[in-house]
Amino acid sequence: MKILFVCRGNVGRSQMAEALFKKYIKGDYSISSAGTKLSGEECPLVDLPLAENVIDVIKEEGIDVSQNYRNQLTEEIFNKADKVVLVVDDADPLPDYVIGRDKVIRWSVPDPKGTTLERHREILNQIKKLILFTTF
Repeated sequence: MKILFVCRGNVGRSQMAEALFKKYIKGDYSISSAGTKLSGEECPLVDLPLAENVIDVIKEEGIDVSQNYRNQLTEEIFNKADKVVLVVDDADPLPDYVIGRDKVIRWSVPDPKGTTLERHREILNQIKKLILFTTF
């Protein structure tokens, strides 16, 4: 099963979800992530100053995402996924091709961008619980 995690910038929430799913969920899954509205180029997280807290809190889980690339969501990427998990809040923009589709799961998760390391930990723990208790 191909699962795609999506947030706005593919820096925080969807990167956390992808990393945590790969660590904690066993099975025949292909996991990726993307963002609905990347600012700047697709690049590794280590090149983004705003990703420092994301890299640090995921490292606390024993996972290194510093070399993970950000990806722009496209309709083609969306269509290739069997399940799409929107790790978003109400302010996050969504393309029309995502809205109302049966394969979409929506998790209401605030964007930790620009907040403290502790707030990033809280968001990571929220996402971890969602991953551990959701049936895919």
